[in-house]
Amino acid sequence: MRILVVGAHLDDIELAAGGTLAKAVKNSHTVKVLIMSKSGYTNKDGRVQRSDETAVKEGVEALNTLGITDITILDFETKDIPFRSDVVNAIDLVMSEFDPDIVFTHHPFDTHQAHEGVAKATIAAARRRNTLYFFEPIAPSGRSYVAFRPQMYVDIEETIDLKIESLKCHRSEYNKFGGENWVEGVKCRCGFRGYEIGKKYAEAFEVLREELSFSKNSKL
Repeated sequence: MRILVVGAHLDDIELAAGGTLAKAVKNSHTVKVLIMSKSGYTNKDGRVQRSDETAVKEGVEALNTLGITDITILDFETKDIPFRSDVVNAIDLVMSEFDPDIVFTHHPFDTHQAHEGVAKATIAAARRRNTLYFFEPIAPSGRSYVAFRPQMYVDIEETIDLKIESLKCHRSEYNKFGGENWVEGVKCRCGFRGYEIGKKYAEAFEVLREELSFSKNSKL
């Protein structure tokens, strides 16, 4: 299978789907990642939390840890990626060239405005694609007025360590969000999702639409 993952920022994908994508790569599926911003971040007081250069370096290292090397990073504004025609077109161009079987992106009711914009733009760009899944948001982004609905699960027991290792590559984010408490919170959520399906660790996704395939090689 050919899997396209569209994220607003460098770290979003590892948080939400790192175990799933590492498992896909291990099972010889083709994974491409499209990140819509270089992801440098300035605090509300104007101080630089991390530069674009740092974010890109850490992000590429993290994705490489998952086994992902096909990475495209665009240059939309980190905090303000709107649902707008130029954003849709940028995603559509990559999608047309890569021709994915499956598309993953943000939950459209994520409380981060850039995540919401990317989700809606991806839905528009993927209007002719038959299988589209939404990431599960993680706090503080997940505290929305419309809840995420876990509908599709992936057992990631064999790749949970790669997921955690990839998060630790984001050293600037690791420090910002509380170090080991951040990592442990992510791991605990995977443990809870795993418990729901009788596994040790899992990631959950919401389904916009899905084409059922009976190909022998389709299972992640």
